[in-house]
Amino acid sequence: MKTDLTRLGQELATGKKSDIGATVSGDLRPVASIERRLATLAAYKTSTAEIAQFLEGSQLALGSIQDMGRSLSPGLLTASQALNSTMIDAAAADGRQKFEAVVARFNASAAGRTMFGGAATDRSALASGKDMLAALNTAIAGSTTASDVVAAVDAWFDSSGGGFETDGYLGSQEALGPMMIAEGEALPFDLRADDQTVRDTLKGFALAAVAAEGALSGLVEERAQLLAVAAERLIHADGEVSNLRARIGAAEGRVEEARVQNAAENAANELARSALVSADPYETATALQAVQGQIEMLYTVTARIAGLRFSDYMR
Repeated sequence: MKTDLTRLGQELATGKKSDIGATVSGDLRPVASIERRLATLAAYKTSTAEIAQFLEGSQLALGSIQDMGRSLSPGLLTASQALNSTMIDAAAADGRQKFEAVVARFNASAAGRTMFGGAATDRSALASGKDMLAALNTAIAGSTTASDVVAAVDAWFDSSGGGFETDGYLGSQEALGPMMIAEGEALPFDLRADDQTVRDTLKGFALAAVAAEGALSGLVEERAQLLAVAAERLIHADGEVSNLRARIGAAEGRVEEARVQNAAENAANELARSALVSADPYETATALQAVQGQIEMLYTVTARIAGLRFSDYMR
C-alpha cells in the first residue's frame, strides 16, 4: 500500500503514468512513433520561424528600396526639365545618398544571416556604396555625354565578368539552400543581389549618384539628360521590384499555411501521447484517497491488536 501511495502521488504530481510499459502492454512503438513525430514538428517550427523572419526582412528591405526610388524619381525628373544647375546638384546629391542607403538595405541580414548573398550568408552581399561609386567613377572617366555615362554604367553592372560581378557583388553564385517547412516540402529562396532586377534598381540610383560625384561637370544639358534617364530606370525598376515582392509574399503565405498545418498536427500528436502516457487526475486522486483510507484503517486495526490483553478479555 505504501508503494501504491508513492506511485499514485508521483502520477498526481507529474500528470504521467509511472509505468507506461504496463499501460501499453509492453508495446512502446506507438509512444516512440509519436515522440519522433513531435520532435520533427518541433524542428519544422524552428525552421518556419526562421524563414518567416527571413522573408519578412526581405520584404521590408525591398519595400524601403521602393519607397526611396519613388521619392527620388520625381525630383530627378523635375530637375532634368528645369535645366537648373542648383536643382540638378540637389537632386543628384539626393540620389547619391539614396544609392548608399539602397546598398545598405541589400546588405541587411535577418536571423543572423545576410539575406541577398545567396549561400554566403556570413558576409555582405554587396560592396559598400562608396566603394562601388569609386569604381563607377573610374569606369565613366572621360565620358562627355549622358549617353556615354549610361553606356559605361550599364556595362559595369551588366557585363559578364565586369565590375559588378568582380567587385560589386560579394555573395555566392549559389542560391541559399531550400528550407524544410513541412513533411516533404522545402521552400527555396533564390533571390540574390546579383539578380537582374537588383542590378537594374542599382543602376537607376547609380546614374544619379555619379552626377553628384562630378560626372559631366559643367554640362548642364547632359547632366539633366542623365538625371532623366536615371528617373526612367527607377520607374521601370519599381515594377520589377513589385514582382519580386509578390513572389516573396506568395512564399510568406505558404510558410504561414505550413505553420498552421504543423501546429494542428502537433496538437493532435500531443493529445495522442497524452492518452497513452498521461494519468487521469480524477482517477488518480480517487485511487490515492482510497489507498490513504486503507492505510489509515490498517494503522487503526494494528493499534487495536497491539493493545489487546488477555486480562482485559477476562474482565
